[in-house]
Parts: sequence; C-alpha cells; structure tokens
Amino acid sequence: MADNDRAKTDGASKPSKGAEFVTPPNYLKMKVGAGGIDKEAIKEAEIAIQVLGHKMYSKWADDDLGRMRASFEELKQTSLDDADSVKKMLRICWDMKGLGGTFGYPLVTTITHYLSNYLEYCLSTEAAHVSAAVVSPHIDALYVVLSQKISGDGGAIGRELVSGLEKVVLKTGARIGG
Repeated sequence: MADNDRAKTDGASKPSKGAEFVTPPNYLKMKVGAGGIDKEAIKEAEIAIQVLGHKMYSKWADDDLGRMRASFEELKQTSLDDADSVKKMLRICWDMKGLGGTFGYPLVTTITHYLSNYLEYCLSTEAAHVSAAVVSPHIDALYVVLSQKISGDGGAIGRELVSGLEKVVLKTGARIGG
C-alpha cells in the first residue's frame, strides 16, 4: 500500500495540507525571565567602563609606545628590512589606533593610522623599504601627544603635527586615506 493510500485509510494520520510550524521553547527567555534588559544597568556599566578605561588608557598607551620603540630598535638592527619586525610594529599600531579613538585621543588614532598605512605600503610594495626618517617622527609625535596628554584634536598644534606627518608619508608614495 502506498503512503498516500495509507494516509487516506488511517484515521489517525491525516495527510497534511501545508507546512506545520513548530515554535521551539525559548530556553534563554526562561532563564532570564520576563523582565528583559535593564537599560539603566547597561548605561551604568558603560559609564564604569569609560571611567576605568580613561584611567587605564594612559598606562596602556605608554606600554604600547614602549613596545613600538623596542620594535623599531629591533627593526633598525635588520637594516629596516625584516618583514616580521615590520609586521610586529604594524600590530602595535593597530592596537594603539583602536584604543586612541575609543578613549578620546583621536591624534593617537590619526598618527598610528598614517604609520600603519606607511608600514603596509612598505610590506606590499617591493621597491619600498622602511625609512627611519618616516617612522621616527611618528613615534616622536606619539610621545608628545601621550606625555602631554593631548586629547581631542590638539587644536592648531595637533593640526600642524598631523599635516607634517601626512606630508612625510605622502612623499613615500604611500596613501594616507582608507
């Protein structure tokens, strides 16, 4: 007997006329309860993270700058052409770039953005080689911004600093945007 025939004769199982939708139990909702998300608690947690982050950012950034300087010294020992050392500096740039903007230091983000674009250019362009004349001013600028705790855009001095670094990077053929 075919399945269709069996379905017609068996009173217990009826042929389905369409899709049957089954809603599985929501175990997460059962655990959390009906209260939902406490938006006030989330706001308080965000404020606490910002306060702690701002207090800790200075230490984190100083540590990153120290690692960057050490990495640059290692790179200089290889005549500035060791790809692994360049990648190590690049990772430090990315770390600093992300945290700078998060904690109110957009100059750190901009400086490390320019430096990371330059290092990426050196890694991806066979004729390009890392130059101390490009890297050193970026490290020095980061030191000034962090030691003077220059938050925000730094005003006229910040704009002048960024403009100078931009020109240095553009002269190499690397791009600064993106």
